[in-house]
Amino acid sequence: MATEEKATLLVGQNHERSASPADPEHAPEEVHFHRKASESSFNWIGCFCMLGILVFLLAVLGAMFGAGVVVGRGTVATGNTTAGFDWGGNVIIDGKNVAIISWFDGEMSADNIKKNLDTLTEKPHIAGSEQNHQLALMIYQQWEGFMFDKVELVNYSVLLSYPNTSNPNVLQLKDRDDMVLYAGHTDQEPPLTPGENDSNVAPPFNAYSGSGEAKGPVVYVNYARIDDFEYLTKNLTLNLSNHVCIARYGGIFRGDKAHLAQRYGCSGLLIYSDPQDYAPNGVPVYPDGPSLPPGGVQRGSLMITEGDPLTPGVPAIDGMYRRAYEELAEEGGVPSISVQPISYGDAVHFMSQLSLYPAPSSWIGNLSDIDYFIAQDPSNDNETYLMVNNYQEQRTIYNVIATIYGGVEPDRQVIMGNHRDAWVFGAVDPNSGTATLMEMARSFSILRQNKWRPGRTLVLCSWDAEEYGLIGSTEWVEDKGWLLGANTVAYLNVDVAVSGSEFFVSSANPLLFVPLWRAAEMVKCPDPGFDTVYDQWLHYTPHTYKNGGSKPLINNLGSGSDFTMFLQGYGISCTSSGYANTTAYAVYHSVHDNFYWMSNFGDPSFAHHVAVGLVWLKTAMLLVTNPLLPYDPRLYAEVVKSNFDDLSKLNSDLLKEQDITLSYLEVAVMNFEDSCSNLWEDVQRVVQDGPPSENIVRIITDKYMNIERAFIHPEGLPGRPYFKHVLFAPSSFNSYGSSGFPGVSDTIFEATQSGKEEDWNKIRRQIDIVRNHLRYATMIMNEPTLKYAP
Repeated sequence: MATEEKATLLVGQNHERSASPADPEHAPEEVHFHRKASESSFNWIGCFCMLGILVFLLAVLGAMFGAGVVVGRGTVATGNTTAGFDWGGNVIIDGKNVAIISWFDGEMSADNIKKNLDTLTEKPHIAGSEQNHQLALMIYQQWEGFMFDKVELVNYSVLLSYPNTSNPNVLQLKDRDDMVLYAGHTDQEPPLTPGENDSNVAPPFNAYSGSGEAKGPVVYVNYARIDDFEYLTKNLTLNLSNHVCIARYGGIFRGDKAHLAQRYGCSGLLIYSDPQDYAPNGVPVYPDGPSLPPGGVQRGSLMITEGDPLTPGVPAIDGMYRRAYEELAEEGGVPSISVQPISYGDAVHFMSQLSLYPAPSSWIGNLSDIDYFIAQDPSNDNETYLMVNNYQEQRTIYNVIATIYGGVEPDRQVIMGNHRDAWVFGAVDPNSGTATLMEMARSFSILRQNKWRPGRTLVLCSWDAEEYGLIGSTEWVEDKGWLLGANTVAYLNVDVAVSGSEFFVSSANPLLFVPLWRAAEMVKCPDPGFDTVYDQWLHYTPHTYKNGGSKPLINNLGSGSDFTMFLQGYGISCTSSGYANTTAYAVYHSVHDNFYWMSNFGDPSFAHHVAVGLVWLKTAMLLVTNPLLPYDPRLYAEVVKSNFDDLSKLNSDLLKEQDITLSYLEVAVMNFEDSCSNLWEDVQRVVQDGPPSENIVRIITDKYMNIERAFIHPEGLPGRPYFKHVLFAPSSFNSYGSSGFPGVSDTIFEATQSGKEEDWNKIRRQIDIVRNHLRYATMIMNEPTLKYAP
């Protein structure tokens, strides 16, 4: 097992229920939530009866659970009660008192998940299609039969983008006389296994690409990162205007590649999957192995905003004003240049035109039979011609939402979500997560049949149109607004449950580090050589934390999945987890991401799906069945301090030259650290005093929730009003990656590029904003409300 978790609030033994849960067959408005019995007139007979019952219960509890306080791994925690309230830590099944958090171990079925995935991936189900609508109805009807308190099918009318099958996109290599030397493939990939040859498969395309033609010499731009473009334009002094750029997938979000290609003057952009990244080291390619074959193509969206393109900030429901699509393009939310994804089998024909400027070693991939160069020789007057005819259309999308209300704090909720829509079959992305979520829902139905109810409300979500720009989840968050902001404890996301089987990976806000570690410690590892998922995770990605020692690394959250608007809109702590490999998930967004790939290469036993599901479930159970959330705020302070140290190390000399100081921000970070430590100590004193009152629980939960809320800046980040978290947000040049102090980092980059005084002043403004929000969080923790609570 791993080293001691001195920073961890452990969950104690589960105590017997003190009251029967509400009848699960009641409608939501009829649910009777647990509450203390009111005092009545004194009754001696009743008193003796109650005394006898109390003595009996104490004897039973003493025999079952000892003292009711557990000491483990250097920490102490209470059980699942708060002065008479039942938090749902146990349930009676077949006459046995069962601890919820361990009950799932024997219930989650790999065979059921496999069957779910087979059903989900039978047909292509791109967002807005009838196939995806039918899957939504299937899940809705299934969940309606599972005794949830409420199941909803929520729809929105949104703008989606599609390839024009009657007027397909065109990619050609032409000579000076306009003769076609090579015609690239823009139709469906060659089918390689049964089921792939389906007329509903959308041809490879990049959603929200600009329409029209691009023509000119080709130029290689590596991963199309800003450093790559800076090398081309400054080191090599290349003018990229009227050139068709070719980039390889990877490194950053494809939408940022398009945005930067347009910014640096490219007339069009081709994006391919290089064998070095997607068919590494000669690994057999699909269908003989897991790697991408030469004809495989990665689809994907280019939109760098979130949600419906026409209704920013408000839900896409009837009666809402819808702006013109051109406004989004003018803002830079979508590119105006033409962009097309291609296979590496096609890419070699265009890359072979290059013969000037040998590519740096870090730019060299593994295309066969060519050397990597950057530009065409002027004597080579062949041109690349691209015509994109994609179109946009308003379609209806469907989220499925299921709710089990809490019996103690029904107004506090933990949300678990995964998206359902896929570019084609989506066995890995996203339906490995969907199949697991469906099995979790089935498990909850058994608990509901046995009258189980958690302490806090639990919500399960199947999102639509995530692939286009997190649209389904964003519209729902915009629809619910501060109802979510006021009441949501955490959002737990699993997008891709299994893309490989080497180790568990997770990104999260720091308050959720401890629940994730604790959950992983309780799940058996599906691979030999390790006892638990935690042990395997720690082996592959060890990280030393000041408060806790050596622990598995948990990354900061960027964007790119459905947690984004929960965190960025309302400051809700989030996680996003799954199993992966060190090498790329090669068939990403291609026709080959299907049941055949998963059942032969990804997770043939489906044991890793079960492991992910159990970590997901147990994390949720730690949050909905325990009065005191098992958080350690000192870890938040540690991450903030690390991000500040990185910011200072990289930029302090540069900022001093402009008379910009980080000293006040440093003081705010130190004060935040002190307050996190003080809150931790206050909670430990509460724990040691025995089961806390409900008032104490509410105060501590409020403090934890509002730490995250305190970092939401209403105006948003510079140029990105939809990203509002001042500590954690995606980089403005890579929507997948996270950037610490993103407003400060982005303005530093812009100021160094422009050299303008007003841009240096923007840095000062962003430093002050972060400092002030750290002050807000510090004040929330410092309020002495625990001292006065009964």
